[in-house]
Amino acid sequence: EAPAPANDSALYTAGILLVWAGILAYAFLGAPNQTPYRDLIFLKLLCGLRGPGEEYNVNQVFTALFMLMGVWPCIYACLLIPGGRSQSKLPVWPFVAASFGTGAFALMPYFAFWKPISKPKMPPPKEDMVGWGGVFMKGAETVYLPAAIFLGALSMVLLAAIAGEESWAAYFKLFEESRFVHVTTIDFACLTLFAPFWMNNDAEARKGTLVPLLSVIPILGPAAYLILRPKTNFKA
Repeated sequence: EAPAPANDSALYTAGILLVWAGILAYAFLGAPNQTPYRDLIFLKLLCGLRGPGEEYNVNQVFTALFMLMGVWPCIYACLLIPGGRSQSKLPVWPFVAASFGTGAFALMPYFAFWKPISKPKMPPPKEDMVGWGGVFMKGAETVYLPAAIFLGALSMVLLAAIAGEESWAAYFKLFEESRFVHVTTIDFACLTLFAPFWMNNDAEARKGTLVPLLSVIPILGPAAYLILRPKTNFKA
């Protein structure tokens, strides 16, 4: 497969970086920020740091969304390591690690400078999984880690689904007032929009299918794909 023309590659990189910069600028300068103190309380509570006398409860829908933001990096780690390795030798793991704290804001610079490898070895050969560096890939090439990711995502989707009309109405009000809720929601949307591309990239390398069907289902589709995709045969 021939590499993309240099001009196309430069336009792609510039386009992703412009989108990334625009979202960052909006997050810090344009997003609503009417409740900064409450945002700090929400963050503490969601991280399990409830202090004495703090009786706040975080909205159930946003709690589910926040927890799903911890599932997305696991999904992207399975899609990008090693399927999303770059021909430019840019290491992917620092971006994936940072995404556990900052989501798409950490991944988009990698997306911008990523260059496809013409003939990636997928599923990854067993020799690529030797040592500590291969521990995660070994887990991703079994059914167990993908199943845990899927169940985690499903439990949070169900938590949001059963939240009730009042909780959803309160969430939309928070979206209009809170920078924390607003930006987290945008972050989730960005991760959802990028997922079909990386699912397709992984599926093409593995000669897999099901991407057109699963890629249209937010978060549960990518999580299910990780279970169903062709995997390394450790018994061979």
